[in-house]
This record gives sequence, structure tokens and C-alpha cells, in this order.
Amino acid sequence: MPLIILFGPDGSGKTTIAMELIKRLRKLNYRVVYIKMRSHHLLMYLILRLLQKLDIISETCSPRIIDYSLRKIFRKSKMFVLLEFSNIVTWYLFFVKPHIMRKTIVIADRFSPDSIVSLHVISKVIPYTYKKVLLSLCRKSTAIYVRANPEVLLSRKIDEDLSEKYLKYILVLYDEIVKYMASVARDLIVLDTTNLPKDQSIKITLEYVRKHL
Repeated sequence: MPLIILFGPDGSGKTTIAMELIKRLRKLNYRVVYIKMRSHHLLMYLILRLLQKLDIISETCSPRIIDYSLRKIFRKSKMFVLLEFSNIVTWYLFFVKPHIMRKTIVIADRFSPDSIVSLHVISKVIPYTYKKVLLSLCRKSTAIYVRANPEVLLSRKIDEDLSEKYLKYILVLYDEIVKYMASVARDLIVLDTTNLPKDQSIKITLEYVRKHL
């Protein structure tokens, strides 16, 4: 059973599509599980929470503020990148790999491509080996790059402290990482939801996924 990855910037529609995809696949009697790989896991999550409690970083849910705050502290830190890398791989082994081994369909709303983008925002340099290993977690996956124009992303995330400049930067990073994803995934499509109705996005995704089941 495949690993189905939806990756792309926040506000592109990944979660909406993932939830509907799970519902429809379960109606077709497929065994499906939902996972979400956030930017910071395990020890790094605890470090982030500690920094927030100490008022070194603002207690906010805004990825822009969190990433740029961490960048000020860890931009040149090799230890930060090592911890993030180790935590992502550990999280994968404990929370994703067992489902794959049980032949369960895994719908991943955010995955290692999103983590690589987040690392790029925070850190000055990501070792090529780390990036290669993180992308290898996507090997033979069914990948869907969900994107939208910065103006549309901004309008969908009015409750978050984002900026058009930040979103343009994020999209450049994603458009670069999708080139590498195409070489490791079993198949990949780009779904631009800028002018695509939700129902149509879900229909395209479902048809694409069912070809690989």
C-alpha cells in the first residue's frame, strides 16, 4: 500500500484535501491512516516550548514568526540542524514506518519536503547528506505538491501573522524541492489551487491516488 504525501505551503489546501481523501477511501473499504509531520518534533519541540516559556521566542502559532525567531538563534548552528534531522527520522521510524509495514495507506499531510523547507528558512546551510536522507523517506511515494499564489495563500490564512514576501520566499523553496521530489517519488503531480474549486481539487486528487492503489 502506498505512502501518499501532500506537501506545500500552509493555506494551499493540503489538510482539506487530505481529510476528504481519507473519508472517500474509507468508504471504498481501504485501510487508511492520517499523519502530519510538523516542523519541530520530539526534543526540538521541547526546546521550542522552553524558549517560548522563557520569552526568548514569542508564544505564537505563526510559522513565519517561529521560523524567523529560531533563525536569529540557530542560523549558524550545526547542532540545531542535526537535532531536527535526527528527530524527523526518529519520528518517521516510530509513527510512519509501522503503518507502511502493516500495508496501511498513509495519507501524509506535510512530510519531509515541508521539513526541509522549514530547515532552509531557519538554517544557513543544510548538509546535502541530511537532505538526501530526508528525501529518501519519500521514495516510491505517491506525491502531490499543493500550491497557490501568495495573494491567495495570504487570504486563506488571515488568522496568522504572515506576509506576502515570506510566502513568495517559501514558494521559491517549494518549487525547488519539487524537482528533487520528482526523482524519488513513484509519481508526482502539481496541484495549483489558486483558481481551482475545492471539489475539483478533491476530484483530481482522488482520481490520481486511485490509479496507484
